[in-house]
Amino acid sequence: MAKKQKISDKLQAKFDKPQFRIGDAVFFSWLGQKQYGYVIRIKKTTWGIQYNVESASGTKYPCGIQIQGQKTHYNTGFIFLEDTRTIGTEELEKRIQTAKNTPRTATVFVNPTRPTHESGDDNSTGNPDDRNDSIKNTKTRTKRSSKSNAVSSSPGRNGTDNSKQRKASRNTELDAAIAKQKSFLDFTTPVKKD
Repeated sequence: MAKKQKISDKLQAKFDKPQFRIGDAVFFSWLGQKQYGYVIRIKKTTWGIQYNVESASGTKYPCGIQIQGQKTHYNTGFIFLEDTRTIGTEELEKRIQTAKNTPRTATVFVNPTRPTHESGDDNSTGNPDDRNDSIKNTKTRTKRSSKSNAVSSSPGRNGTDNSKQRKASRNTELDAAIAKQKSFLDFTTPVKKD
């Protein structure tokens, strides 16, 4: 039991034996989210009976049980015993079918700092063949640009000139930074008097 308070022997006996059979429709909670599903496996553990429940979406969850407001030690997921019996098998099965037939929506997060022309696939037709053509064209453009980059950075005259210019530019920046440091040190260094 999650609570340390004393419970009756009759209630403890309910925790110690399975309250459902494999295939029973149940109402359960997983991390606070209430769902419907079917018991697919039952197993005795150190904390009590574990029910593996498959939700309407097909996800499987290990669950404990809640009986008369008391829960097993494992309470990340648990079956509501009284609520399951109150709702009834027929109604639970309807709710499971409704949940299965309800399309799941996904939330798409958009990066507001990313320009729209960089948003990936700008094909709005939704036709898979068009998307494949778009992917092929992108690959072709990438191959062409790789080849042109390879030619321009080859160790010929242009490659050598560009690297010399970059090196000269870096040296100039480095020299400027060193000069600034020297002038700062000259300013802060006390002058020795003879």
